[in-house]
Amino acid sequence: MPERRGVQATEEIKAEWSVAYKIYLKAPGDCYDKKKDRTSRIDFVAQEMKLTRKQAKRRIRNYEAWQRNIKKGIASP
Repeated sequence: MPERRGVQATEEIKAEWSVAYKIYLKAPGDCYDKKKDRTSRIDFVAQEMKLTRKQAKRRIRNYEAWQRNIKKGIASP
């Protein structure tokens, strides 16, 4: 359903994704191991936002997909 990309999420949801991603970027990670780096950053987001790890991971993943779709011109910012 490509014609609905970026339309289904409300502005509040997108704002929550943005907050989660900002926390993700400032989170400490493991600079020597990419997988552990991402895992530890997602854990940090979960702790900061008081979410489960799965919820935090989904918010990060949704933000990254949203940004990719904006870059492709599929979704609106």
